[in-house]
Formats: sequence, C-alpha cells, structure tokens
Amino acid sequence: MRDGKYQPQAAFLRMKQDITSGNPQNWDLAAYRVLSKPHHRTGDKWVIYPTYDFTHCIVDSIEGITHSLCTTEFQQSRESYEWLNKTLSLYEPMQREYGRLNVTGTIMSKRGLKKLIDGKHVRGWDDPRLYTLIALRRRGVPPGAILSFINELGVTTSNSLIQLKRFEQSVRNYLERTVPRLMMVLEPLRVVIEDADSLESSERDLTIPFSPKIPAFGTHPLRLTSTVYIDRSDFREVDSKDYFRLAPGKTVGLLQMPYPITATTFSKDADGNVTEVRAVFQKEGKKPKTYIQWVPEGSRKAEVRVHTALFKSEDPASVEGGFLNDISPNSETIYPDALLEPGFEEIRRRAPWPATEGEKEKAGPESVRFQGMRIAYFAMDSDSTDDKVVLNRIVSLKEDVGKNIVNHSSI
Repeated sequence: MRDGKYQPQAAFLRMKQDITSGNPQNWDLAAYRVLSKPHHRTGDKWVIYPTYDFTHCIVDSIEGITHSLCTTEFQQSRESYEWLNKTLSLYEPMQREYGRLNVTGTIMSKRGLKKLIDGKHVRGWDDPRLYTLIALRRRGVPPGAILSFINELGVTTSNSLIQLKRFEQSVRNYLERTVPRLMMVLEPLRVVIEDADSLESSERDLTIPFSPKIPAFGTHPLRLTSTVYIDRSDFREVDSKDYFRLAPGKTVGLLQMPYPITATTFSKDADGNVTEVRAVFQKEGKKPKTYIQWVPEGSRKAEVRVHTALFKSEDPASVEGGFLNDISPNSETIYPDALLEPGFEEIRRRAPWPATEGEKEKAGPESVRFQGMRIAYFAMDSDSTDDKVVLNRIVSLKEDVGKNIVNHSSI
C-alpha cells in the first residue's frame, strides 16, 4: 500500500477486532486506506492515509484529552474508541455523548453555513447573524453568557430545539449584571439649548455612573454643552396625547441632566428633514413623564450595525426550494453616523467587560461591551480601527416586537 501497488478502494489495512460483535463499530474497521489525491503539504509523497476511526482516539490520547464530547450518532463508536487505546496500552480519554442543540430561525449545519458564505449572503464564518461560536464572539456574546445558557438547559442525550428568543433572553440577563451603561444616539438630531449658559459651571459638569445598580463600575465625567444631540426618533414635528418624547411645546427629561427641556422651534432642510431643534430649560414645573438619552457636542462618531434574524421563518430548512429562499433582505441595518458619549473611551480602556477568566488574556475588540441606554447592548466589531469605531448589537434591551429595529424603553 505504501509503495502505491494498490489503487484506491482496492486494499485496506484493517484493525483486528471482533467480527462476531453485535456492534458494527467492532467489525474490523479500516485503519488505513489508499488515496490518489495529492496532499496540500506532502504532495504525492504519501498515498496511504489513516481513517477517522483509527486516528481520533489516538490523537485524543496523545493530546491528553480528558473527555471527548460528541453527539449521539457516535454512541456506538465509543466501544471502538475505547478498544483501540486499551489495545495499544495508551492513556484512555473518556468519550461521552450529548444531544444536538438546535436553535430556531437559523442554520447550524456546516454544509448549510458554507452555502451562505460561498453565496456571499453573509460576510464569513464569523458573521454576527450566524450562530457559530466565532460569530457569537464577534457579535459580542460573552463566553460566560453561553455557559450560563447551557447550564440553564442542562446536558441531555435528547436533541433539543430552542426558541431563539430564549437564548437572547439568557444573554440579556447576563449582560444586565456584567456590563456598564453609556448614552448614545443612532441617528443624531442637533438640539441647541438656548439658555444653557444660565447654568452654574457645577451644574454643567456632570458625574455619570457606569451602572446605577453596580457602584463598583465607577463613574465618569460629562460636560453639558450648549448644543447636544438626541436620537431623531425622539422628536416629532406634531405632538399627540399618547406621545411623551420631544415635540414643539413639549417637555422631556434628558438623562442625568439637572433640568428637563422644552422644545420651542425647529428647522428643516430643502428635503423636509428636521435639521435642528431649539429648546430651553424648564426649571420649574412637574417632573417629565419620559427621559431620553443625549450626547454632548464633540462626541465620538461610530458605525453601528444592528442585526436581526437572517431568515424569515423559524424553520428555514423546511422552506420550499431550500433555506436560501428564506433569507431576509433586511437582516442588517447600518447607522453610519451614530454618536457615543465620551465615557466610551474609558469603557474601551478598561475592557474586557466582564473581566472573566475566559477573556482576560485573549480579550479582543468584542470584549468592549456596554448597554446603550434605552437602545440595546453593543460590542466593538473587529472592523474597528484607532480612527473608526464599529459596533455590533448583541441583543436588544427587550424582545423585538414587530418591525422595530431598536427598542426604546419608553414611548
């Protein structure tokens, strides 16, 4: 065989097992077979290659693996796995089987994922819309959140089909208690506070906690400028009774600011888009019903990518014509001009968030995580540079409803 006297499938080197066994995995499995294809490293030097059944257990033994974990279709293979190491007097790792975990609304098979990648439907194996481990990492899902989710489910030999919203809720609960908070706006709208100079300097120099629930996260300074930016979705040209954010003549609170503001006028461009709102402080009167986030002038610009389900149905594999026919054309929304308050620089410097053992030594950009107040949880993307910040949404603050891309915590 080594000298090339046999063609592929003409000869095999088999292990001498027990052909009378009731388990087919004991029926003298092939150890080496002939292959005529050149190897990417050795070229045509070798024509015989070991099989999976022969190498798997030996490699695990050499590498000192304690437990070889696999799905239940390998349950019968445990006998041959243990037999070979015992026969060769090698250290014996333990093989254990578990049920396959599937998540609704996505594709988990390698063949299916490869079709998505080869067809340019996603950026690659680490595209945040996928559910590979490297995709979840790039999206910003912490290792601890994945472990917490698995612990909630428990280990079983039965196959499981889990609702996507259950996974996201588990991640959300984990992030709530482990990452700092920050104000940001996705679509900035300029607001000029006409009487900002009437405030004392001490009233304009704010101290903002990174988390009101976790004092250990610390605080950061924030200067109130005369011009601030709010999210465009927090302003309406025409007020209504069931609307509690900013509108002409309406008062709204700005998070962490000493006084609420009342909109007085607004300006529009030639296309009819609101470009600027002018407002004044409301130093007396009732407490506003709603508070919105804001950022000062000079805040850090960022590109924000909000990903939603890649597929339109919960079972894309069952769609007529195949799962490629079920791809949603709106699975990614990009906000190129988002703004982050200056506290982001400290969050970036102090990463990883959270500072767990799984990330301390290998913290990448995705370890820069925070809650964008009233919006969602975010993490830095690997496309970020020193000059440009790119963020991925990890999960929304609450379960997505209908067609909303981003959930705000109040109307």
